[in-house]
Amino acid sequence: MHKVGLLLSVIFLVSTIFIAFSVLSTASKKKPEQSQSQAVTSVQQPKQNESKQVSKPKQNKQQNKVQAQAAAPKKSSATTANSSSKSNSSSLSQNQSSAKPAPAVVAVARPDTPEKPSAKFNIPKAKNNAKLVIVIDDAGLSAENCRKYAELPFPITIAVLPGLRETKACAKLIQQYGQEMILHQPMQSLNHNLDPGPGKITVDMSTYEIAQTVKQNLDELGPYVKGLNNHEGSEVTANVIKIGTVLDVCQERGIYFLDSRTTAATQAPQAALERDMTIFEKSGPYIDNEISRDAMLNQIYKSLDAANKNGSAIVIGHVDKSVKILPALLSEMYAELKQAGYVLTTPGRM
Repeated sequence: MHKVGLLLSVIFLVSTIFIAFSVLSTASKKKPEQSQSQAVTSVQQPKQNESKQVSKPKQNKQQNKVQAQAAAPKKSSATTANSSSKSNSSSLSQNQSSAKPAPAVVAVARPDTPEKPSAKFNIPKAKNNAKLVIVIDDAGLSAENCRKYAELPFPITIAVLPGLRETKACAKLIQQYGQEMILHQPMQSLNHNLDPGPGKITVDMSTYEIAQTVKQNLDELGPYVKGLNNHEGSEVTANVIKIGTVLDVCQERGIYFLDSRTTAATQAPQAALERDMTIFEKSGPYIDNEISRDAMLNQIYKSLDAANKNGSAIVIGHVDKSVKILPALLSEMYAELKQAGYVLTTPGRM
């Protein structure tokens, strides 16, 4: 019996040890799985945090963009209208340039109204809105002197000599100020000691040579030439064939001819009659034969008398010769001339 009890005790002990070992083994297997599960959870949580951190800056950028747009000053309706107008103007100019290219010139504004008259001139009342046409010859040597006439606040005609150092600059400037430009065509004088300058025509030239020379001079000034008058030219204008050739070019180009009447023997009226063509003629005095304010003022008074007598008067001055006096004098007189009823105009507007 004692042996049986001892054997049972050994069997119980062994069984207890086996059960204990099995329990411990099972517990050790479960703990790694739990630690791995916790590790996975700890890894997933940072990823969620990263996602939240990334999404927040995107929201901030959008908010900042909205805030910036809200804070930016709104364009006024005038600015929008101007932008639209510029866009329409740009597309229109592109269409026009594709149809017919034209030189780009920036316009310069001139005053449209004179200053209030000061009643310091003795200007007679105009009869029937008498017209006064002022032509200023010999432009081409100084664009700055030319500017003083171009910026006058009334229509004026400026005649430009070809082939001089500032011929093209003067032509461009006259156009910018919206004044009327004509070619001051050099022609041979009866006094052969006088050189009329580059681009001249002489009586010994053929009609073809005369025509080509005049055309080249017109082309130098550009497409805005309205007419042509003679510089010197007492011998050429007295020759009906030679001056007739000049009139032929005028008809071909669609411009007018103004006879400066440097000789009483001019044949320009006869040549015009033969072509059934209307021309203009100087019908008043040279304003600046004498360079003084009083002398020029007296010449202008004579011009007004001629305008009242004939309905209009075409008078001539010179760019460089009288630039220190004449532009300022004409500007001063304009208000009173207008108040007295005179119309200051150009041959191209008559």
